[in-house]
Amino acid sequence: MKNSTFYPTTASLLPTHLLRKLLILTVLVISAHMSVLTAQASLSIQGILKKSNGVAVEDGAYNITFKLYTMPTGGSAIWTEIQSGVEVSSGIYSTILGNSVDLDIPFNQIYYLGVTIGSSELAPRIQLTSAPYALSLIGVNNQFPSSGLVVADSMKINGSVLAKGGAPGVNGVSHNGYAFNGNNGDKDSGLFSTADGKVALYSNNTEVLATTPGNVAVTGNATVSGNFSTNNVTLPNGGKITYNGLSEWRLVADDNLTGGANGWNVYNPVSGQYIGWNNPSSAGAAPIEGVNSNFAGLYLYPSDNNQVLKKFYDLSGFGAFTFIKVKFKYYYIDTWGWGPGDRAFAAFADGANGSQMRVGWTEMANHLNATGEFNVAEFLTANNFEGSNDPQQTDHCQNVEMTSFKSGNSFWLYFGAALDEDTNNERYGVGMIEIWVK
Repeated sequence: MKNSTFYPTTASLLPTHLLRKLLILTVLVISAHMSVLTAQASLSIQGILKKSNGVAVEDGAYNITFKLYTMPTGGSAIWTEIQSGVEVSSGIYSTILGNSVDLDIPFNQIYYLGVTIGSSELAPRIQLTSAPYALSLIGVNNQFPSSGLVVADSMKINGSVLAKGGAPGVNGVSHNGYAFNGNNGDKDSGLFSTADGKVALYSNNTEVLATTPGNVAVTGNATVSGNFSTNNVTLPNGGKITYNGLSEWRLVADDNLTGGANGWNVYNPVSGQYIGWNNPSSAGAAPIEGVNSNFAGLYLYPSDNNQVLKKFYDLSGFGAFTFIKVKFKYYYIDTWGWGPGDRAFAAFADGANGSQMRVGWTEMANHLNATGEFNVAEFLTANNFEGSNDPQQTDHCQNVEMTSFKSGNSFWLYFGAALDEDTNNERYGVGMIEIWVK
């Protein structure tokens, strides 16, 4: 396969076996092609040997030494091969470089061929042009001879393609990954790997999508035009769901009491007050009951009925919000509703001393006994989960929610009751507390 033609060079020499004829030989390398012999690259060349009068040398076999250099003059050869008995006919010879000595150079720069007959090397050396450099594309450790772009109309890869790992760097300065160019691109947008097991999509040197074996993370907004299906949705602090431009309620705190009182304390009444709504001094952590109560769950309760349950919430780490919704389960234990009437309440406040307290929910509960259809021993006994087994003292609970406007990020939450008997006959409790904001 003829790839390129090299231009002729003329040199004077004194061949050892032609001293008496004083010939001047001209060598012309006219073609080169790629071939593989015994798994090694080789280079086919042809040359012309002429006398000083321009007539071809006599037919015969000549010993020729071929050398490759990285410079046109001087220096040391990086490859040498001596070929014996090269046939010359009408001054023309043909041979293959690499027949006896492996042509194991990378061909990733300009090389110069030196030809020696006898003891003298012809001058000047012949610069190899494009065809031999195709040899850099074959073999085990190949590399392209140019530091510029490799351009092709199309490309088919049978094996793997490897890219340098790491982030692209501004304007693609790091030369990592698979970067896009063109369309005014600056090589810092594309596919990159910044850690083992991680593949990331970058746009203008900013990671916008990252995938690992267990996670897909999107930075910024993500728009899905079709259906979106997932087993779970996890929002970070401050994250929210917006529908039709409106923010949805988001859960920011959950007191299920499985880990203890979690900051809930009881407060005694101050002098002159019936319950502890305005006492800022805690009497200790709120007790927890209901460990063995199926369906009822765990709940906080006061040691005395005139105590109020209070907790401070700081939601500054959950983003901006203007509304609060509290969901909770309120428990009525034993004989509520007898006598002058018992009342439950829940409230928001700015402080433990009752500043800016606003009652958000209140209930005057009737004991189940007050309804004749429920005033049946079997029903009352079956429904009793914390009080005594006396049918006069049954229990019940209800799910409640209250909402409030709030301009700041912190508030106090109160729970209490006004009961006219002690905890042996009447008691309240609160559990499964959730704080929602939007």
